[in-house]
Amino acid sequence: MHIAIDAHMVGERETGNETYTVNLIRGLLRVAGRDPKGFSWDAGEPAAADGLQRAEARRWGATPRFSLLTPHPERLRAALPELRDFPHAEVVRLRPSNSLLRIPFGLPAVALRRSVDVLHVTYNAPPVASCPVVVTIHDISFEHYPEFFSPRDYAILKTLVPFSARRAARVITVSQHAKREIVQRYGIDPQRVAVTYEAAAEQFRPVTDPAALQAVRARYGIGDGPFLLALGNLQPRKNIGRLVEAFGKVVNSEQFSVISGLSETVSEDRSPITDHSTSLRYGTACSLVIAGKALWRESEIFATVQQAGLEERVVFPGYVDDADLPALYSAATAYVYPSLYEGFGLPPLEAMACGTPVVCSTAASLPEVVGDAAVSIDPLRVDSLAQGLREVLGNAGLRDDLRARGLRRAAQFSWDRCAAETLAVYAAARPARLKS
Repeated sequence: MHIAIDAHMVGERETGNETYTVNLIRGLLRVAGRDPKGFSWDAGEPAAADGLQRAEARRWGATPRFSLLTPHPERLRAALPELRDFPHAEVVRLRPSNSLLRIPFGLPAVALRRSVDVLHVTYNAPPVASCPVVVTIHDISFEHYPEFFSPRDYAILKTLVPFSARRAARVITVSQHAKREIVQRYGIDPQRVAVTYEAAAEQFRPVTDPAALQAVRARYGIGDGPFLLALGNLQPRKNIGRLVEAFGKVVNSEQFSVISGLSETVSEDRSPITDHSTSLRYGTACSLVIAGKALWRESEIFATVQQAGLEERVVFPGYVDDADLPALYSAATAYVYPSLYEGFGLPPLEAMACGTPVVCSTAASLPEVVGDAAVSIDPLRVDSLAQGLREVLGNAGLRDDLRARGLRRAAQFSWDRCAAETLAVYAAARPARLKS
């Protein structure tokens, strides 16, 4: 079976889409190449596939072949150096690079020229193709929050995503919440929509080396004191403005400076969120580090910081290289994810895998992802967010508990399982004549 995957976003710093594509390909290479005698479904140990899909997959015989399509082959090879050890995967230059031409012309041309059995794209499918198309749709946030997108991006998504979802042989999404919304909004048969959960990549594990932790602080201009970390593209959906307001409420409180255990306790209250005792103490000043690529309406975030008088307490290090993320997560006192909408929400899981306590929004799919391993907050209420920050900053026992819960929760997700379940979707998408 010959599978082509559109990997144009790798190297473009698209965060979520790029992370998904790189880790999915890496998982596919591991799962499909695990049996030297030929691909076997049992090697993948998928938890969510039905018997029919498993039987179809066993009939493949030979290891699947992959064509990885990208306008920038050197970037893809740099992101996936293991490609050189996998003879069944080939990097194919995709032209033209412009998305307005790549999607309707470039992708179908490659699929036809290379006799592809299944074409896998993200969000936007070509209008015609010589083979079945599988489309991954992470979420449909543009349907709920059009004001959070640039006019150009909204017009493209609003036009192409519904068409792609209805045209595709199969749709992949990353949470049950996202599946329900796609099915209801676009009137798609639920049997055509598969959920494949994402996971924290293997690189995400606790970093304890003091030199590594100090180096990542120095690289991104973060001082020696404790800090809260927020990570993601700077756009309204990430709700960073409310986070800044909540952080201002916390650090400007007369009763609070930072973490318990540093010095004298000034108050102790029972939290309405977790029922833990909350000790608020004076100590070293805490910072808020907001890392990510500036996108649509990012100037509003900078203005909120200035209005709150927090210029000395809020750090904007910009885009963080993937290699630095485990140390950055590990160095943080807590990770905060106040997003208004997510199809999955991978950063909280990455933070948990690094042993970092998490404060997380209850919006959309996020409760499905973090379970009981995070302090939950209402993303629409600044007071709720501020209380969550007080919780995690002021209670060492709670932070220890969250670390342990987070590590267990992150371990429940696997890119190999995601890859195996994706292979089952490819099998289900094939035309009947190829399944005999």
